[in-house]
Amino acid sequence: MDLPPLPTDVEFFQPDYLLLLLVVPVFALFGMRYFSALGSFKQKLAVVVRCLVITVIVLAIADPVWVRTTDEQTVVFAIDQSDSVSDTLQEDALEYVEEAVKSMRPDKDLVAGVGFAGRPSVWHLPQKGLDNTRLPIINERQHTNIASVMKLGLGLFPANTAKRMVLISDGNENREDSAEVARIYSALEIPVDVLPLKYNHSAEIIVERLSAPASAERNEVVDLQVFVRSQQSASADINFYHNDHLISLGKNGEQSAVRVHLDAGMNRFSIPVRLVDSGVHRFNVVVQPVKRSADRLAVNNRGRAFTMVGKAERVLIVSGNFGDARRGNGDELLADSLKKEGIDAQLVSIGELPSDPASLADCSAIVLSNVSAFALGQQYQRMLASFVHELGGGLIVIGGDQSFSVGGYGHTPLENVLPVETRRDKVMLASLGLMIVIDRSGSMVGEKLNMACKAASSSAGLLYSNDRIGVIAFDGSPYTVVPIRPVNDVAAIKRKIEQIGGGGGTNMFPALYAAYTSLLSVDTNSRHIILLTDGQSMPGNFATLAQKCADAGISISTIAVGPDADKKLLSEISRLSGGRMYVAESARPLPQIFIHETIIASRSGVSERNFVPQMIKMGNSGILAGFSQVDIPELGGYVVTAAKPLANTPLVCQTDDNVDPVLAYWQAGLGRAVAFTGGLSFRWGSRWTAWSGFGKLWTQVVRYAGRVGNTANLDVETSIVAGKGSVTVSADHLPLSAQSSLQLAGRMIQPDGTVKPVLLERTSRGTFHADFPADSPGTYLFNFAYDLERDGKPQKGIITSGAVVNHSLEYSTLKHDDSTLVAIARETGGRVLTMDYPQAVFEPWSVRPVSTRKPVWNILICLALPLFLFDVALRRLAIAPTEVFEKFVSWFDGVSGSQMGMKSAATLASLRGTKSRLSTHQDKNKKANRESGSRRPTQEKSDFEFTVQTGQASDSRPAASDENPPPQENESDGDHTSRLLKLKRRMHDDFIDP
Repeated sequence: MDLPPLPTDVEFFQPDYLLLLLVVPVFALFGMRYFSALGSFKQKLAVVVRCLVITVIVLAIADPVWVRTTDEQTVVFAIDQSDSVSDTLQEDALEYVEEAVKSMRPDKDLVAGVGFAGRPSVWHLPQKGLDNTRLPIINERQHTNIASVMKLGLGLFPANTAKRMVLISDGNENREDSAEVARIYSALEIPVDVLPLKYNHSAEIIVERLSAPASAERNEVVDLQVFVRSQQSASADINFYHNDHLISLGKNGEQSAVRVHLDAGMNRFSIPVRLVDSGVHRFNVVVQPVKRSADRLAVNNRGRAFTMVGKAERVLIVSGNFGDARRGNGDELLADSLKKEGIDAQLVSIGELPSDPASLADCSAIVLSNVSAFALGQQYQRMLASFVHELGGGLIVIGGDQSFSVGGYGHTPLENVLPVETRRDKVMLASLGLMIVIDRSGSMVGEKLNMACKAASSSAGLLYSNDRIGVIAFDGSPYTVVPIRPVNDVAAIKRKIEQIGGGGGTNMFPALYAAYTSLLSVDTNSRHIILLTDGQSMPGNFATLAQKCADAGISISTIAVGPDADKKLLSEISRLSGGRMYVAESARPLPQIFIHETIIASRSGVSERNFVPQMIKMGNSGILAGFSQVDIPELGGYVVTAAKPLANTPLVCQTDDNVDPVLAYWQAGLGRAVAFTGGLSFRWGSRWTAWSGFGKLWTQVVRYAGRVGNTANLDVETSIVAGKGSVTVSADHLPLSAQSSLQLAGRMIQPDGTVKPVLLERTSRGTFHADFPADSPGTYLFNFAYDLERDGKPQKGIITSGAVVNHSLEYSTLKHDDSTLVAIARETGGRVLTMDYPQAVFEPWSVRPVSTRKPVWNILICLALPLFLFDVALRRLAIAPTEVFEKFVSWFDGVSGSQMGMKSAATLASLRGTKSRLSTHQDKNKKANRESGSRRPTQEKSDFEFTVQTGQASDSRPAASDENPPPQENESDGDHTSRLLKLKRRMHDDFIDP
């Protein structure tokens, strides 16, 4: 049943101002005297209007609100979709919502839906019904954040309805604290009903953690400790891995697992491991139950840890020329030269890069030789930037035809740490004219055309204002999408590209010819066409057109998509024009191909000519120590860049327009970065690789950029338990003076690559401690820069350590948590619901009516303004009420033609007739007076003139009778008119003020 009708009321936010209404009767009393000159009616009306003006203004100042109480209700359902809640329980929760909605009150209740895990996601906005019965896709399912969904719910509630949230969860929150948000709900009088999703896993095996020392010495034996929690007694096999190799634990050194017995509760096992080599040693443990019934989830049966042995001295060389004989073996010579100088150098291809940040912890420096930013990817670019800036590592970038500006370094994390600018607008490179020709025939409709448009948009985003771009789409005929134009509004160009729709037929020649003619009129340093198609074109003289393009300095690169493309024709076009051909089996690689092709087309950033770099003496340059200008060999080319303001440039190339850096270096955060814009390929660096000083130079470069190790031998201990981590740095083994002078600054790199400061507190003379949240699975790397004074000498260095979270806390959850949900319901005044009675959500008795307030002061101000104007008009304008009434009647008569109007018209006609007769009578009297004026004198008297008795008999005259009027004296027309005007004014005054 519905609630009874709810009342409405008026409230004042500033009721004290209502005392000003006492002025109203006082003004009414004195107003009657003040307005006495207006006449009786206008006097009373003026007083009333003035009192109304005062009353309305006082009420507006008191800030009144119209209060309306309503029982209309909005209910927000929040469903837990974290990993700890099974798919079956999520489906049960959704069915519960569907059944509850069936009991909604028509035209009174609204319903909204939100799914949540680590973050909330709205799947149904407040509506009068449930039209979406599918939960949203949640990406961050490894966390449960109840506080976040409660905050989002506050934004979903409409302002003019009662509010209620139904929280459906297991209650195992592991991010933020819902208690604080629950207090906000309580203050706002919003109840939160809770529905516990109940479960209890009686059989589960969990690897809580694998413990290994943070650092160790070479040939030291360390103990690995694994902590395993089991819900019941069970047998299991434990496999230990060292650097991805199974540790030999069986008899005679054979590789085998260890069979153990797990008791109910926590179990601890250890294994000794000898660490022979320096570097990062990675450990893994896998626990496999003998009986599958003893374990539910396999994802929480693994543990990871790592230990750093010795100093970080390894140099990782990432080669973009790996396995390409045409580019020469400069990278291999670099690795060999470093090894001869005692540096552990490892040469790898881009595909062999380690994905775990911990794998870089033992690297002193990383060398990128002719590696493009696109080949690295965004994640590894961020990892390298953090390696330099936060961990104090060294980064050395060597140029080539895939590096720096031609490698897409602009606007990337790499450019942020390098000492040179690589963006083409910064180095003022030559301009590019680019035409993109896209097939939009029927076979391209769908993913192919969508990816082609995305690829074209990516190309536009790589260009700058001094470049030109145009886009032509074709089917049976060409269609100009973007006329050739400067790239000064990339967003507008992308919008036009996105509007390309499908068509029919494939006639490529007219579109290609249109692109050719468009580029002929463009004044740029280089001109290029990218042609994409997936089918067979109608015939055309493509060979002649390609040759004309080559003669005009226009190159054409072709992209064949799918098996039906005419690869032979496209290959011939690209060969004759000096371009390249790409074959894509699907549409997915199109954006990468377009980006790569655009970068190659903008090769104005490459200077290929023989020159000898000029050496500039730098006061603090240890890189070129022992070298002079005569020692520097010739280079065959370099990538044009611009030195950043604080960069050192000991080697440069002097040009007519600028001084381009060849070798540049600087301090980037805690680390150092070096840029060598020349290359080590056969085309550019053949003389450098044959140079006798090659090994010495690069050894000095690597040692300059390399990370400074832990020369003070500080101890670091880390631990992570239940999503909370701690780190301790100890210097107790140092002298007391060194402990007192020790200063530490720490940073932490989280698994997602973000960096956070570590706030260390000194707990004793030589000990520092910090706590940090660690609720995301992955590796946490720590970097501590220390500064101390030992034996009167300052010492500075960097300590690197880390810890690993094996799996999310969601996979350690074995039972639902009623206590958290009940606490939320108790704090907010909500209810604890059950699965078997979903109708309880919308029970009318549970609705808390709310009062909505609507301010009305603005309405009062709008009312006061016309009242005030009427008050002024009433006192200042001589308007008679009867005249106003007559004009209103006349207007109403003209509009409606009513009987009242007809009578008024008849009356007016009668008055006009009377006036005419009186005028005729007066004319006759005047004529008679003129005829008799010569016989007897007469005294003129108006028909309306009064006789006044003065009391003297000699002056008294009898009144003339109507039958025998006295003779009239002659009068002029002016005297007669003057008397009539005086009479009219007297009658008007008597009428206005009787």
